[in-house]
Amino acid sequence: MLQFLLRERKTAIDGLKGFKKQPLTPKLFGVMAEYTTKSKLAHLNPWRKTGSPTAGFPIEFLLAFDIFPIHPEAYACYAGSAGVTRRPIEEAESQGYSRDLCSYMKTSIGATDMGWPCDFGGVPQPDFYVSANAVCDTHIKWFENEARRHGVPYFGLDIPSHVAGRGDDQDLEREIDYVVAQFFDLIAFLEKQSGKKFSEEKFMRVIGKSQEACALYHEILAYRRCLPAGQYFEFQRLFMLPVAVMWNLDGCIAYYRRVLAELRRRYGDTPPTDLGSREKYRLMWEGITIWYKVDLYYWLAEKGARFVYEQYTDSFGIRRRRTTTFPETLRQIASEIITLPYTLNLEKRIAWMEQKIDEYDIDGVVLHANLSCRPAAAAQQDVKNAIQKSKGIPVLILSADMDDPRSYSDEQVRTRCESFIEMMEARKG
Repeated sequence: MLQFLLRERKTAIDGLKGFKKQPLTPKLFGVMAEYTTKSKLAHLNPWRKTGSPTAGFPIEFLLAFDIFPIHPEAYACYAGSAGVTRRPIEEAESQGYSRDLCSYMKTSIGATDMGWPCDFGGVPQPDFYVSANAVCDTHIKWFENEARRHGVPYFGLDIPSHVAGRGDDQDLEREIDYVVAQFFDLIAFLEKQSGKKFSEEKFMRVIGKSQEACALYHEILAYRRCLPAGQYFEFQRLFMLPVAVMWNLDGCIAYYRRVLAELRRRYGDTPPTDLGSREKYRLMWEGITIWYKVDLYYWLAEKGARFVYEQYTDSFGIRRRRTTTFPETLRQIASEIITLPYTLNLEKRIAWMEQKIDEYDIDGVVLHANLSCRPAAAAQQDVKNAIQKSKGIPVLILSADMDDPRSYSDEQVRTRCESFIEMMEARKG
């Protein structure tokens, strides 16, 4: 880190300014800083293996083998929050990666190749890579290629897409069977990499902790239905990282318990409490956040518009039901990966959003047309038309990029958002 600060003084200063803009509480900052510190020092513990998983991968399998998860996408989010992703992205593109490809991937590859620390997007070299294509097909080729470049092993989970127009229950059971069979291949892979035998008992202890962490997370999420909401998107997108990365489930549980206790003290034990000070405009965000532009959320807040629900942050509390036996748990994990809210098919996606619009008393929806994550932005015009027809609220399709600032124009975005606010105001009138 010291070498980076001396070599990249301007980048470091710009990054620290970017970090300071984030609405981090001291405790959450400490949780995140602890993860980056342990990631940097992981190589000093040769007896403990490290693995890099993708979003949507069941990290509990790694934890059951005492494997430390080094998460490239989390570091890319850090770099985005710091506002320092342009150079790493251009470095990756100079190697032949297309501008249309995932900006998380290019941030990670570029920052790593330039020797940047994980606070700024670099990835400490893991012992192996594991991926699942549940959230994004890019994950498979990204991690497969990184494993090849660095000469380390790779394992990929193939997660089927539960598309519309099929016999839901019967087909879902077959898809679960397919994924569960791969879990046993994954266990064999991890036994080989770690040199340890798999313990069902230890795995179930880890699962119990992850299910508790996710239950706490969703209980906290429910307080965003309050008037005013317990938390807003600019904070929630960072608040989800402890449960998304799962590097320290005990610490995650302890932190979320403290936050939940404070929310109960402020709002009471029943989340949907009307305190009589409703936000002027309550918004839903659909898609990945714009990491480098927290200023957008602050600017909208000044206009009285606050994001109180996102499928994106909801999806990361992936363990949604308690299980007690090993076979039941494997099937439940497979089901949760396949039916993740963030990857629902079009029909179920619209129905989910309509339900949440009612639950969270939403005045308007912003759909992020993410230029480097095209599958996530597919069929947004259909979503817009359906929501406007069924709920009668304004829907804005906002073209940008999650981690690449070159695809963002302050003037254009603010002009479109002002028109969007005018539509919500006219509807209220």
